[in-house]
Amino acid sequence: MIPNGLVCSARVSICREIRAGLIIFQKAVMADRLTSLLTTSYVRPDMRQIMHAGLGGALAIGLLGLLMHLSGSALLMAPLGATAVLVFGLPDSPLSGPRHVMGGHALSMSIGLLCLFGVSFVAPGSGALPAPLATTLAAGVGTGLAIAGMLATRTVHPPAGANPLLLMFSGAGFTDAVLLIALPGVAGAFLLYLIAALLRRAYAPSNR
Repeated sequence: MIPNGLVCSARVSICREIRAGLIIFQKAVMADRLTSLLTTSYVRPDMRQIMHAGLGGALAIGLLGLLMHLSGSALLMAPLGATAVLVFGLPDSPLSGPRHVMGGHALSMSIGLLCLFGVSFVAPGSGALPAPLATTLAAGVGTGLAIAGMLATRTVHPPAGANPLLLMFSGAGFTDAVLLIALPGVAGAFLLYLIAALLRRAYAPSNR
């Protein structure tokens, strides 16, 4: 017969081996998951394309800023910087097309305006909700409606998802909000896309 001590020792050794194996397996799984999170299927463009995208974005935003200064009209808003990333960095993406750029911004800004108008019914005069809470809730509702609206109308443009937040937290009154829609929301988006289209044509291989 095998002594009990040897049996117990063997069991302990086997348990330790199993535990060590499980730890190694868990580490391998975690490392694989971490690697999958850090890897990307995105193929980096060549240096020429990178330079064109960077210079194009700088020129477009700079020209809009110059037009804004000369005209005294607000033509720039933060989401247009994200739009520039798409139209210059990923010009072949469907989300960078004119329907998506202008339609997405116009739709999401309009939804933000409706939410801004709706807040006036619940705060601060009615006392139903504190003004900051009503504004925050309306911003969430506006963002959700903008996402759903862009999906439904096939005008998805990710930068435009920020527009309801921009309107809700801008402190703008109803009239100023309408101007935000008409100027940077529509005119600014249109001019940015127009500048991008002209620059892409200038960069086209046939023009080199």
